[in-house]
Amino acid sequence: MPPSKRQPKPETFDQAFRSVLKALRKKKGWSQAQLAANAGYGQNYVSNIETGKQDPRFSVVFNLVQTLGTRPDLYMKAVVERTKLKPLKKKNPRKP
Repeated sequence: MPPSKRQPKPETFDQAFRSVLKALRKKKGWSQAQLAANAGYGQNYVSNIETGKQDPRFSVVFNLVQTLGTRPDLYMKAVVERTKLKPLKKKNPRKP
């Protein structure tokens, strides 16, 4: 029997948000403590964000992502791609 070609189950937005941030940090070769120190936060705060125990403000995410050397728009694109969200469809404009 051939191996299954199952697609991985899409993550929720919250899961993708955390996993992409963690992946960026690991790609840079940084620990949570290194990211926290470079971004100006405590290590526990970064840990709580990555584990879903704390929901940061967008300004914090913006700062963390930039500290990791990534543009925030590319970070959000990666998050959306992992969730398999469907793009919004444009509605037909109404005619007067």
